[in-house]
Amino acid sequence: MWLSIMCLFALISAKCVSSELTVFHKCCAENQSLVKITDANETSIFKCESRELNNLKYEISTSPLIISDDIEVIYGMPAECEEEDIVELKTEGMVVSTSQNNSCYDRIVLEVRDGELKSNIPRTVVLKCNFNETENATESVLHIDRIRKCCPANHTYDTINNVCTRMNEVIDEKWLVREIKSADPRIFEVDTGIHCKETQFAIDLMSEEFSLHIYGSSLFALRKTMTKEQRVGEGEWCMDRRKDNIGLVARVCANDASLFGAYPIRKCCPVGEHYKVLHCKSTKSVCVRNTDHEIIFNMSIYLDPLREEYKDFPDLLGIRTSIRCPSWKYVTNKENPLDQHSLNLDGTLQQVRHKTEDNYCLEEFDRRHCHDDNPIEVAAVLCFVGASETEKNFYLSFVLNTISAVCLGLTFLVYVSLPELRNLHGRTLICHSGTMLLAFSFLARVQYDKVEDHLCVLFGYMIYFGFVSAFAWLNVMCLDIWWTFGNVRTVHPLRKSGADCRRFLWYSLYAWSFAIVLTLTMFLLDKYPVAKVLDANIGAYICWFGTRQNSDSDWPHYIFFVIPMGLVTCTNFVLWVLTARHCARVKSEVHRLQAGSVGDRAKRRFRVDKAKYILTGKLWVVMGAGWLVEMLSTMTSNPRWLWEIMDRINELQGVFIFFILIMKPKLYYLIRKRLGCSRIPTDTRLEKPDALKNGTSSSGRTSSTFLSRTISTDERTNLRTSLPECAKKA
Repeated sequence: MWLSIMCLFALISAKCVSSELTVFHKCCAENQSLVKITDANETSIFKCESRELNNLKYEISTSPLIISDDIEVIYGMPAECEEEDIVELKTEGMVVSTSQNNSCYDRIVLEVRDGELKSNIPRTVVLKCNFNETENATESVLHIDRIRKCCPANHTYDTINNVCTRMNEVIDEKWLVREIKSADPRIFEVDTGIHCKETQFAIDLMSEEFSLHIYGSSLFALRKTMTKEQRVGEGEWCMDRRKDNIGLVARVCANDASLFGAYPIRKCCPVGEHYKVLHCKSTKSVCVRNTDHEIIFNMSIYLDPLREEYKDFPDLLGIRTSIRCPSWKYVTNKENPLDQHSLNLDGTLQQVRHKTEDNYCLEEFDRRHCHDDNPIEVAAVLCFVGASETEKNFYLSFVLNTISAVCLGLTFLVYVSLPELRNLHGRTLICHSGTMLLAFSFLARVQYDKVEDHLCVLFGYMIYFGFVSAFAWLNVMCLDIWWTFGNVRTVHPLRKSGADCRRFLWYSLYAWSFAIVLTLTMFLLDKYPVAKVLDANIGAYICWFGTRQNSDSDWPHYIFFVIPMGLVTCTNFVLWVLTARHCARVKSEVHRLQAGSVGDRAKRRFRVDKAKYILTGKLWVVMGAGWLVEMLSTMTSNPRWLWEIMDRINELQGVFIFFILIMKPKLYYLIRKRLGCSRIPTDTRLEKPDALKNGTSSSGRTSSTFLSRTISTDERTNLRTSLPECAKKA
């Protein structure tokens, strides 16, 4: 009897002591959140505001502290001090003292500083009166644990479609705390969602297959068919109710899926998303949310063969999302025998080329809006290994392209600044160097650092337009020099400046139209594709053609760049050879002229046109070599070291053009004269408009026509008078 009374007294005493120890002073009421407001004078005050109102006003969903039901809660700010005397202290080790009456604990969910919302991580603090700041609080009996709910409040997790679905019943943070059923009184910080690292696998653990319990901020899971329990640390797990109401599901992040008996598989888009094809005739796609039950991550086409071969194949999947490629990625084509592949037991991808690939991902491609035969199709995405960063130093390419852009900028500036160079030929050189500057500037930018998708598309088209325009203006120069030496029609008098302007307008119409029509055509076929061979996919994976180099899909690169530039280059070569023939004929007739004003003027004019011809030939070699390398490297990637050298040479095209156009004694003299620092006596040959304008823009018909336009009417009369009688009779 006495023993029973003593036991009862002991239980009552223990309960009283326990009640005394589990009193928690919370700053704000259950439906309120703690907000910190700081003014311009750095004075902070703390307020309790409606949680629902804060969610609407600031679009936040951070929950306040959640207290288990076996803890007595006292709400309110410190009562013995004014609002401005309350100070914020950190909670050491997430432990809470229950012996202090003049303090309270809560979670700051947002902070407003000088009228603006401050971006900060929600944190739990203790608020005390300023004059009690040094008060020693040693008794700590409550711990604050951090847990995560997989879905927002009133949502459950759909394990089939991997999405959160809304429910009519209340499923909030307090519901999750009650489900945990902790043996000790505890306080929880509850956040929403979970994001695994790129190297981790996300695994769904069902409560009917795993024994799940929580201790502190960690989850402990034991599969009923395994013997070793696995611990998942803070922030790497979440728990929620399943949509089918069968039980709970815990989503965990693990570096090794086999620890939970799961098969590792790689998914391209985040869980709950899939690829939607943008262009029906291509594979250019973006990740979008799953909105219906037709799109699920169904990998049976890959997993069924493994299940048939291995009887103990895991029925649980560990999913790792995203794929990181050094350059760009491509989608395998099941119709191509070389793209055939399958999965291995360890989760790697086995290709038909007997190559094992670990860096891959699988995804469902939604083509329902394209009305294809296979509207939803699963395909593998792989990294293109022909142009990885380990094989090409993009930083070095950025440096070399930047140097070329600077040299082209200087060339453009010199020709624009010197009036003596702004004749017909000079204006064509200005347009040529300007378009090359445009292409190399954007090329250097895209090789410097990663570019956002929309800017990548723009930069890709600017690079293309710059190079196509540069080829067109080089064609104009070759055409102009051929016209100067090779015209075979009637004799025309000496051309005036108005004729040069009209010819430049015709040249501009041809060159700009050529570049604009090609670029616009490619853009329209890319935006509204009609066939894969015409879909350039500019900016899809890199800021250039998005097709796979050296493959059957590389036809857009051929059609829009390699072949047109090849035709222009070949045309330039033909014009250059024809001009060489006429140049030799003119040279022989010029040397037959007698010495004197007529002969000297003809020879001087011939030398100027010849210099222009040689300069055009040098530019053709620089641009033609670039096109030849582009064509050969498109057809084959080996030997790699050779293309590395040729790529570096191509990246220095701007430097070569600078030396060809600028590094000349006459230009050195003109630049010094323009800057006003020339002490060299004036060279009249450099300042005669006839020598410059006529020499760089004359339009001869034949060699005799060239001489006829070079010599004025009076000079021709004097020349006939001075000729021998036999020559006159002839």
